[in-house]
Amino acid sequence: MKMKVEEIAEAVAKLPPDQLARFRRWFTAFEAGRTNHAEELDSAATKLGRLAGRAFAELKRRAKEP
Repeated sequence: MKMKVEEIAEAVAKLPPDQLARFRRWFTAFEAGRTNHAEELDSAATKLGRLAGRAFAELKRRAKEP
């Protein structure tokens, strides 16, 4: 499943402060091209994936509401 930037932005905006800090560290490493960013991705990807999935499901649910 491909996510749109808007969906990712909404999911990131809903992260609690500690998880946002983790994401920020990972993204900084990712942008810098550091090869060790994969370790942070492995640990954060599952949580981010779950959060993004919940956010996407919520968007779909709201779209069906009258």
